Amino acid sequence: MNDILNEREGSVSGSSNVVYEDDVLVTGERYTSKTFMELEMEKLWPRVWNIGAWANEIPKTGDYVTHQLGKESILMVRQKDLSVKAFHNVCPHRGNRLVYVDSGSSSEFTCAYHGWKFNHEGSVIYAQDEDDFPKGSPCGKLSLSEIPCEIYAGFVWYNMDENCFPLSGFLKEVMPWWNLHKLDKMKRVYYKVAEVPFNWKSLHDNFSESYHLPATHPQISDYYDDDYKNTDFELYETGHNLMKMKGNLPSLRDSSPFEISDKLGWDMQAWGLDPNDFIGKAHKVRDAMQKQKRKLGPSKGFEHFENLPDAWLTDAFHFNIFPGTSITILADLGSFQRTEPHPTDPNKCIYEHWQFALKASDVDLVASPEDMVPWKEAERREVIFGEETLSEVADQDLERASGQQLGFQSRGFKGAYLSGQENRVQQFHNFIDRYINME
Repeated sequence: MNDILNEREGSVSGSSNVVYEDDVLVTGERYTSKTFMELEMEKLWPRVWNIGAWANEIPKTGDYVTHQLGKESILMVRQKDLSVKAFHNVCPHRGNRLVYVDSGSSSEFTCAYHGWKFNHEGSVIYAQDEDDFPKGSPCGKLSLSEIPCEIYAGFVWYNMDENCFPLSGFLKEVMPWWNLHKLDKMKRVYYKVAEVPFNWKSLHDNFSESYHLPATHPQISDYYDDDYKNTDFELYETGHNLMKMKGNLPSLRDSSPFEISDKLGWDMQAWGLDPNDFIGKAHKVRDAMQKQKRKLGPSKGFEHFENLPDAWLTDAFHFNIFPGTSITILADLGSFQRTEPHPTDPNKCIYEHWQFALKASDVDLVASPEDMVPWKEAERREVIFGEETLSEVADQDLERASGQQLGFQSRGFKGAYLSGQENRVQQFHNFIDRYINME
């Protein structure tokens, strides 16, 4: 297995038309079977690092947030030294759920069942009738079940495996990229959550390939080059992957690849370029924008532009973090989308869409997936799928995944027949099985 992983590791331009002996057949059962869902919850999710929160949600001592992952609930609490500790959200006395709200701030935590109290470090500090316990008072003896927790790139990460490898190992291929950026300085300006009618893997499959872009997102082609031959893919030995898509460059698939779209023109004007100077020369905009952002970035408050490679000033760097998180990073924006398993139904999952932004010093508003908005932390909004948008592009992806879930239940679907540019989909499923089969 390691030899195979090593062969796959590194940069792949365009597609990789290689079939390996241990490649998993991606069948519909993987998306519909409750038995397979239970294997994932037992063998996969407790062994990986998960993003539990945006660190800015809990800036002060005593601030806390909970994260529901399947049937598990994790409580993350900001400590006196401003670190964050994570605990299973369950009272050690009789197993009652300790905290029922999404977030808040408190000097202590009290179990509603018998009144036990816990401090920020998770220790029992009060128990009614503490002299009545044959094994001795629980105060100073018992505590909440703590699990590994770290802050990195503005996110709070946790792992339910007490013997897990460190976060730095989990993200070793990603960190060199992220360290160039200022993710922890961004504000989350968009935050929506919805229960959606498909398995969590469907959308992550979608984010693991660009093959669907021309048919599902035709509007993207006037701003991003969606031709797989001009797109770089990197597959990592940790199960993560990266797609680098050229931006400020119309797709060569487009019928008018040299024309300036309205969206591209607006972006050019924001950086002091006249679209009229590039009529019939849209293919030259990318280079011009890179030079312009390099020149003007620091004066707009984007000092980190000086440290970014030219490509990062215009292109989309789309990271898939195994198992279920996709983070797209642009020069001054970040998009976070993830799907996590439903507690009981393999045909449903929980979808979250965040967007982060840095604000230029010469503007008051920043871009969100739906509109221009003030540069401030957005409140969490639970929406009903189909009744309220989750952004134009996200809605398109969610609709396709919903239809795909119906197809997965058909006897006519015998297993995915993947193109070379869908190699990341194959890798994703191979890694799921690697965890499931791990002792």
